[in-house]
Amino acid sequence: MALLCALTLSTVATRSPDDLGALLARMRASSGPVWSTHLTSSSIVTIGGQSAELHSEALGVRFASYQCANTLCTGTYFDGERMFSVDMNGTALPQSNRGDPFMRGERTIASLAFLNPAFTDDGGNITDLGSTTISGSRYRELLVENGDATPMEVFVDPVSAEVRYLRDINGDSTFTYLDYRNIQHGLRLPFLVLRNGATLESYQARGITSDAFTPPHGLTPHFTAKPASIPTDPAQTIPVFACTLERVHTTCLLDSGNSGLSISSQLAERLRAPQIGTFHVTGLGDFATSVVRAGRLVVGNVTFPAANYVVLNDIHRYGYDVVLGADILAATSVALDPVNHRISFDATPPPGGVALRLAFTDFVPTVLVHLGDLGTQLALDTGDESNINLDYGFYRAHPSLFSATTQRTVAGVGGSSVEVFGTIPQVRIGTIHMSAQPIGATRQLHSTAFGHLGAGFLAHFDVVIDYAAGLVHVLPTPSPHP
Repeated sequence: MALLCALTLSTVATRSPDDLGALLARMRASSGPVWSTHLTSSSIVTIGGQSAELHSEALGVRFASYQCANTLCTGTYFDGERMFSVDMNGTALPQSNRGDPFMRGERTIASLAFLNPAFTDDGGNITDLGSTTISGSRYRELLVENGDATPMEVFVDPVSAEVRYLRDINGDSTFTYLDYRNIQHGLRLPFLVLRNGATLESYQARGITSDAFTPPHGLTPHFTAKPASIPTDPAQTIPVFACTLERVHTTCLLDSGNSGLSISSQLAERLRAPQIGTFHVTGLGDFATSVVRAGRLVVGNVTFPAANYVVLNDIHRYGYDVVLGADILAATSVALDPVNHRISFDATPPPGGVALRLAFTDFVPTVLVHLGDLGTQLALDTGDESNINLDYGFYRAHPSLFSATTQRTVAGVGGSSVEVFGTIPQVRIGTIHMSAQPIGATRQLHSTAFGHLGAGFLAHFDVVIDYAAGLVHVLPTPSPHP
């Protein structure tokens, strides 16, 4: 806060005799072409008082950053417009359907993209605000604007021609760049970054690589034939079907409520799958478990490569040993035909259907659902047998949604709970209205969003889930599953 006040209250701008073009030229000569160089770094980052070791790479405004435990790495990726979360199999899903203007603005400065001679040709703008005094030292102040990015105020040391401070135009965050060092090929970079006066990132090593900058891409499916439908278990509301893992015939569940891939402890032992780490699971329970590495997965006409699987001790009893979640759904579109009990991959949307926009929270898709007059986000969960299953706290906050008339004990990953049931008069998704829908609320449900839109509800539709497009397509069926 002292630094923010210093930048706010102690700045007195005057015109510098050094014109803008000359200053930018000196900055380029001092830093080298950082904006066009593929950089790799290892650092300690501190957020909310917690420190973690990161490995990152950047090229221009794009960057990927990973926190690793042995061979298991998770992290984030910024593609220049949006921020993505990246899971242990490299699957990247957007944190928001909208761009991240603050991150784009910050990266414009951190990557020195504004020093690229082509920056203004591509629509960028740099305004010279003259000289400024901060804590008794003189700095050159620039205003940098890059399209729809948050405009940034940049304070340059006139002697070294290095960026010392960066502040967003709203004054919410001030970054300080310190400990500049020379690295390969004449580049000069900061090794210490502060945010609002506290250490944000302390670099241990920074370097250059000639490798191509490759965005995270998750699992790559291989199709041996044209899309073919696969039968699902007609006795199950949820989509359960035959599959093969490491040439062992088993049974899979397609579960959009799963943030990755999971395997039963029984199958993991049978495969002698090597343990490579641990994972924290939340569902009806909350516990830590192991992560194993398993080989090729074959489902119908599609093969997925070796991947990391979270071990679950209690799924075998439900009639399946492998759970296919975000890693599979992000790799290919999937169609569900509940009337004919079929599933297919690399599917196309049904003609005449309604497209619903997906948002992602912790790798789980959510959709906007109107419960009566109340609009809310519910997780699209093909692994939940329920019709509509609300978080109990959300139901307690909105008790007028439905009157609970009965209750039962329900079981799921990690435990059991009690679900109360009733009927809600009206539900709307997109332009589709449905009346008198069963609805429940489960105690102790660690829910994404405010509850689940489950397989029971989706049984009324032909469904195509397309994570890549951020859409789910639904077409009402003439004869819904009972």
